[in-house]
This record gives sequence, structure tokens and C-alpha cells, in this order.
Amino acid sequence: MALRRFLGAASIPFIGCVTLMLALTLHILSFAMPFWAADDVGDFGLWRVRRCIPVLQPGQLDDEVCYQWDHPWKTSDWLKIVQALESFTILLWVIPVVVIPVYIYVALGLYYRCFLGTMTTITIVGVASSGAGVIIFGIRIADSSQLSLRWCLPVCAAGSGLGFIAFIIFLIAVLNRPKFKHDRHFVSGFYVDPDRDRMYVVENIEMKEANNPRHGNPAGAGHVNEAVVGEY
Repeated sequence: MALRRFLGAASIPFIGCVTLMLALTLHILSFAMPFWAADDVGDFGLWRVRRCIPVLQPGQLDDEVCYQWDHPWKTSDWLKIVQALESFTILLWVIPVVVIPVYIYVALGLYYRCFLGTMTTITIVGVASSGAGVIIFGIRIADSSQLSLRWCLPVCAAGSGLGFIAFIIFLIAVLNRPKFKHDRHFVSGFYVDPDRDRMYVVENIEMKEANNPRHGNPAGAGHVNEAVVGEY
């Protein structure tokens, strides 16, 4: 695959990050819009109520004027719970979307199980939070004869589904250790040995001719300081 050749070990996290970004886009769209449900007053969402009234002027009987206003401070407890859950999801999902591209750039596609495991955990917790909010809101609509479903709730559910797919992709990245090429990991005075999960500080870097590399030392590196070793 061209993507795998270009990104190396970071190809799977990159795909997961793109999927999670799509999930976050759908989630924020539904989060902000006042079209989760409708009642006798009008449409409403997590934060705002929307009501449209006809224009009572000759020749404009088909026109409407729509108004939006915030929910009153004292709202139902179930709505406050949904607001908190969906807000918590945004806070969680923003972390992998922002951090993983930086990881791909800085780490040059190296494999960090602890980092990827943390991002995977954050993603699935966000999925659980978003899914719980969707379920609570859906149950409320189903139990009420005065409420009807609008389009934001299915969109939020679709975002949760994409978030779960991103979790599966990240989980694959955690469990699937890629095969490394040693000559790709000698950069900036450091040498990473992926087979031993160790990073070495390289001293006295001397670049050799491409046709005369040292055996066992990619890119013609200098002395490796065995005393300065870091786990990654």
C-alpha cells in the first residue's frame, strides 16, 4: 500500500485519526444544532430552542420567521446529563485528533505501544460517553408522546459509530507491531532499535559514503553510547 510505504508504522494510526476526525465533525455538528427533537413549541437541541411562526402580512403567508433562544437555567435533569456526556465526548476526542498527527511527525512513524494504548482508551471512553447520551435522549423521546425525533440525534449516533470504528483501528495499531527497517530510524543523533524497544544516543556521528556503510550500524553512524539507553 502506498500509504503504508509513505507513513510506515504510522499508517494505521493515521487512518484511525482521520476516522475519528470525521466522527468528531458529526458530533460537533449535532452538538451545536437545535434539531434533536420537536415538541408543541418547536424544535430543540441540547442548548437551544427554535420556534418558527408565520408572517402575518399580505402576500407573505407562506413565509416564516424563526427565533432561537437558550434553554432556561432550570432544565430537566435528563437533559443536563446528556449535555454533560456529549460535552465530555468532545473534550476526549479532541486529544487524539490533535496529538496523533504530532506523534506521527515527531516520531517518524515509530511504534509506541503505551502512547497508542492511551489514545485508544481515550477514544473508547468518548464513544461510551456519546453513546450513553444518545441512548438517554432516545429513551426520553420514545417515552414521551409530545416529542418527535429530529435529524441531530441520528447524526450524533453516526458520530458514535465512526468513533467506535476509530477505536477498532487504534486497537489494531496497538496489537499489530509493524516490521521496521533499521535504516529509517537513525535520525538526529539517536538510534532506535525496534527489535529491542530501545533508543540509543549516538555520539560522534560521521556520515560515510552510501556505498560503504558500517556493518550493523545503519547510515554509517558513529559510536553508540550503551550507557544512555531509553525505553520507548
